[in-house]
Amino acid sequence: MCTGYGRLMTSPADLSLTARLRHHRLWFAGASVVALSLAAVWTVDTQPSNALMRPVIIVEADGTFRPSDTQWSGLRFETVKPVAFREERATDGKIGINEDTTTPVFSPYSGRVTRLIAKPGDHVERGAPLFAIEASEFVQGQNDLVTAVAGVEKARSKLVLAQTAEKRQKELLSIRGGALKDLEQAQSDLVAAQGDLRSADIALAAVRNRLRILGRSDTEIEQLEKVDRIGAETIVSAPIDGTVIQRKIGLGQYINAGATDPVFNIGDLSKVWLIANVRESDAPRMKVGAPVEVSVLAYPGRTFDAKLSYVAPALDPNTRRLPVRAEITNAGRELMPEMFASFRIVTGAPQTMPAVPQEAIVYEGANARVWVARSGDKSIVSRPIEVGTTSNGLVEVRKGLQPGETVVTSGTLFIDRAAKRD
Repeated sequence: MCTGYGRLMTSPADLSLTARLRHHRLWFAGASVVALSLAAVWTVDTQPSNALMRPVIIVEADGTFRPSDTQWSGLRFETVKPVAFREERATDGKIGINEDTTTPVFSPYSGRVTRLIAKPGDHVERGAPLFAIEASEFVQGQNDLVTAVAGVEKARSKLVLAQTAEKRQKELLSIRGGALKDLEQAQSDLVAAQGDLRSADIALAAVRNRLRILGRSDTEIEQLEKVDRIGAETIVSAPIDGTVIQRKIGLGQYINAGATDPVFNIGDLSKVWLIANVRESDAPRMKVGAPVEVSVLAYPGRTFDAKLSYVAPALDPNTRRLPVRAEITNAGRELMPEMFASFRIVTGAPQTMPAVPQEAIVYEGANARVWVARSGDKSIVSRPIEVGTTSNGLVEVRKGLQPGETVVTSGTLFIDRAAKRD
């Protein structure tokens, strides 16, 4: 309400609201002061704790670090030793079949497969049945064989008759009981019978050879000559001793004699190939007879020793790498075709160089360094090194270390982090 003097008059309700607002403002101000005080106390309390957790390492001007006695006792050290390292090249490859002792089997007949006898993994001997097939060529071959055998028997019978007739005419002529022309005719018939027998023998030999080309053995051919019934089914046999590596046909499948894809692959797995491809830059170092160490995932920690038996005369145009190969004895059949393999090919004579354990090296991109320890004053210093090959957990050091020096092998990352903070 306004008076005549222009002053603002406050009602009792307005006074009550104003008092409540003033009370809340005072409460919030007090709470803020308490919170700030607690934060200050927390900060003061926690700072000493962080300081205690932080490693105390004294850093000198030359980069030397001096751990405390407690920290020093927690480190592990190794003495740098001279080790003979071989110059070698690492690459990847696989286990392959020995193509010199592996034979692809093609069907000599066209027809439908009626039986599958051998399966992948079976060991078979030469002449063992692989599968059966109904083949018209075999029926024709059997028919030709029967005909040829009959022809020989007929020619042989005619020869016997001709020999008997010629002998009789000679006897008659000797007692003047026969004519000369009859003897001459008998002799002519004898010569013709001898020629017929030779022709029949040649025809039989040709049929037998044709059956041999179709995969029949001499024993099987002799058995076919004695049977009275011609069957359509024939057996395709293994041409060599070995293991069935692959079978590419199914029951009831029709196959052609002129197919380019083999129906079986049989090989001797007592020796296998180690096949690899090396970089173009390493090609000049690849020599036949170079030692090779091969490891496979199936046998971790184990290596198989071999020697390079083949170095390709040219690079593979697709990969731009040089194919190389080694042969290894696989009497226990441990190495299987298509296994992934890692190769280490020795390309030079051994050289004695300083060596450190792998865990002693700190890598930063392409650079490597180690922490060298001085036991006299219990100090450590970082030193860059040039590394070479790795063998049995040891790394060749080509530059930066000498035998007899001591390096840190456990705790290097702790030192590294502490040094970077300082």
